[in-house]
Amino acid sequence: MNNKLFYSCLSITLMGLFVIGFIRYNNQTQPLDSLQLPTPTTAQTPGILPSKKASAHGVYDPHATLKPEQHIQVALQHKAEGRLHEAMRALARAIEQYPDKQDLYGIRASFYMEKNQLSEALQDLEQGLKIAPEDARLLTNRAQVYRQFGQIEQALHDLNTAIQSNPNLLAAHFNRGAIYYSSNEFKKALADFDACIAIDPHTAAPYFNRASTRQAVGHLAGAKEDLNRFIELSENEQWKTAARELLSRWEKADQPDDKASPAS
Repeated sequence: MNNKLFYSCLSITLMGLFVIGFIRYNNQTQPLDSLQLPTPTTAQTPGILPSKKASAHGVYDPHATLKPEQHIQVALQHKAEGRLHEAMRALARAIEQYPDKQDLYGIRASFYMEKNQLSEALQDLEQGLKIAPEDARLLTNRAQVYRQFGQIEQALHDLNTAIQSNPNLLAAHFNRGAIYYSSNEFKKALADFDACIAIDPHTAAPYFNRASTRQAVGHLAGAKEDLNRFIELSENEQWKTAARELLSRWEKADQPDDKASPAS
């Protein structure tokens, strides 16, 4: 597998890492060209039971008194157990009850992005940003939608704004670095991947991408160090195997040619 091809693979679900969720629910990251805040694999049901409140039709509605955060937990629980339709219904109810809570739009947008319903995701992200124009998480995810629509300048604008708002948001630096890498702006890409590693030295994906960037600028020793670190940290065997194969090719390329004439 060519290292640039490996680097540029894209999956909305990101093999366990997702750009929205607003809370870091797990630490698994994978070497892809975008990061989104993690989608949880598990979620707890609300710890506070709602009081019994009848709906307009006189039927008890168990969700009537839930707070926004509890609605989110209910939706995440449904999704974790494979009931995405119910998760979306839960978020729709929550948005009807709390139309001014940007996190509800952001979570639903993340679900739409997983389903590759990008127009719907964009609508929710824009609604959330009307409420909170400088929310770095929403901006980072909107940038991902823009990228998939080919609107690179708009994506960079959102990522720049997100980083200004939250300089320690790893996903924003990672995604901007990926755009710079794709544009062959390797020094800028390297600065963003350096920032990712400074923010969280235990996240695997930035090491792979910094390795690719270092290799592109001719710093092969540093690239191999980063790839070894990636192999240590990654929990995904498929990506680790690909990284080992790439490292092997780099090491072979770094060996002197036995058939070469000796220097005179």
